[in-house]
Amino acid sequence: MDRSIYLAKLFGPVLMVLGLGLLVRYPEPLGIFQDILGNPTLIFILCILGLLGGLAVILAHNIWAADWRLIITILGWLSAIESAVWLIVPHMPLSRIVRPLLTPELVLVYGVVVLMLGALLSYFGYLAPRHATGPSGRHP
Repeated sequence: MDRSIYLAKLFGPVLMVLGLGLLVRYPEPLGIFQDILGNPTLIFILCILGLLGGLAVILAHNIWAADWRLIITILGWLSAIESAVWLIVPHMPLSRIVRPLLTPELVLVYGVVVLMLGALLSYFGYLAPRHATGPSGRHP
């Protein structure tokens, strides 16, 4: 199986469930995010995992093609960069920057965006015709 398809099948449903959770359990995730911001130890652990996951995606799928596969590459880079920033920059200045972005309205926007990304990746992972990617199912 093509690596891009595999990762789309992996990330698509996870992002869809996460997006739905943000929307259905609204406004509970807002409190969860604020609790996380108040716990530097948890942020440290989550960022180590985020950095490992982001680097794993980058190493396996650093494809800068102008098609849907770019979404996977960007997700890997965003995870690695964001995690590295949180691990390097002192906690308090970052918390002051992020807290204003945790509003009820923006949590709904985040939920919709994550749900749409998940749906798009799920489509390309599970439903898109394979002949659109080349005769062997591999991308050009």
